[in-house]
Amino acid sequence: MIVFPGDKVGSVEEFKVGNGVYEENGELFASVSGVLQIEDKKVNVVSFKKIPELKKGDVVVGRVVDVRNSFAMVEIARKKGEDRNLAHTGLALLHISNVGERVENIESAISYFDIVKARVIDTSPKISIKEPDMGVLKAYCGSCKIELVLEGGKLKCPNCGKEERRKVSRSYGKGEW
Repeated sequence: MIVFPGDKVGSVEEFKVGNGVYEENGELFASVSGVLQIEDKKVNVVSFKKIPELKKGDVVVGRVVDVRNSFAMVEIARKKGEDRNLAHTGLALLHISNVGERVENIESAISYFDIVKARVIDTSPKISIKEPDMGVLKAYCGSCKIELVLEGGKLKCPNCGKEERRKVSRSYGKGEW
């Protein structure tokens, strides 16, 4: 049977969740277009098109969703070269040792809601922004939440004039990655 994203494929009372399937309020739904398969009380949807997975060396883009003293969590959105969602669109760890600049606190290099370009260094996944082309692509003012503008190598808020420090990518503000 062919199913499409959002099609109901069963319930948790009948089946276990398999690949290409998600559970919502006890109901099971297809997360990809493909062929429905049921084996050993497990429901899977085999995609028509292979869902890209992260590999070491891949370039990804994501949003910073949590920042601590020595690490940040980045929600991965896309993998460079792929026009569809990843099999893993969860969180990646960016450790302070993978920033590339010597900083005492990771908030000197990135901040909440920044959009970053990073390289996958391990499929757990862990990411790095050490390379000159990696880093923040878009940043927002910590005070008024307006997009920061890169002027003379410094990030400045066009609204309040506050200057902020980030490890910026060469592609900052260009709308490309």
